[in-house]
Amino acid sequence: MGFRCIREICTSDAACDDGNPCTTDSCDGTGVCQHVNVPDWTPCGTGLVCNGSGLCQDAKTTKGMAFIPAGTFWMGCNSAKDTDCGADESPQHKVTLSAYYMDLTETTVGQYKACVDAGGCTAPELGVGGTWPTKTNNPVNLVTRNQAYTFCKWRGSPFDLPTEAQWEMAARGDCEKNGSLATDPDCKARMRTYPWGDAPPSCSLAVYEVAGNPGCGTGATWVVGSKQAGDSPYGLHDMAGNVAEWTADWYGDYSATDQSNPSGPSEGVSWVPRGGWFEIGPGGIRSAGRGNANFSFRDFGFRCARKYP
Repeated sequence: MGFRCIREICTSDAACDDGNPCTTDSCDGTGVCQHVNVPDWTPCGTGLVCNGSGLCQDAKTTKGMAFIPAGTFWMGCNSAKDTDCGADESPQHKVTLSAYYMDLTETTVGQYKACVDAGGCTAPELGVGGTWPTKTNNPVNLVTRNQAYTFCKWRGSPFDLPTEAQWEMAARGDCEKNGSLATDPDCKARMRTYPWGDAPPSCSLAVYEVAGNPGCGTGATWVVGSKQAGDSPYGLHDMAGNVAEWTADWYGDYSATDQSNPSGPSEGVSWVPRGGWFEIGPGGIRSAGRGNANFSFRDFGFRCARKYP
């Protein structure tokens, strides 16, 4: 006994509908159904997005990034318990943010090289302390703010550099992560000094300069995620030390008023890096610490954020 195969012939796009919201279904000119995956991050249900492979998944899940739920925190330095407050870290003020994502690690040399190889980015500077191009798993550094921005945008339209507020909440947590409620006046005082809490830094927690010895005595950056005991409340690595990280915001003074999804000044002459680096002491790796540098400054690295959903 033999057999033969048959092929169903379509006559319309509707006849090809497979019920999958993550594919675009059509009938081609030969009567064959075509199913093309829709772009990554296309909504496909309540709290769900397409993953670019034709599958619908939880919107809170995205490779290599931490989900930061909507929350409220107090931004800036609390001089009552932090003796290293800078003048530009005050006044401490309440900030409420919508949910977003942030990279778990600083952008590595290997990740940045993919953009350079694709023609989307320019190579970083070569210099003392630089990681390019051989330290594949170390954070890329000696990049300008524009190079950092370009890389994030190369990853896709939902990506960008984090705002200062997004960076700081990801580093120290919202009120809930600090053992309080947004409506609790104690939240202001509870905001942790470092990503891991209020305990002083050590080389088991961060890569920084100790007693004049950069990089915890190595004189260099470390592989990303080497100090997971110092992770932020959301599981982000190296939010203190290793490399300072560019943000999206112009540098400017803080406002004392409550803020909702602030994006910094509308213009300025310099941008804000955050987090400190391997050549700075403990006072420079506090979560409230701020820097300012112009377009051409190249000492820093970065990580990207992504809007939700």
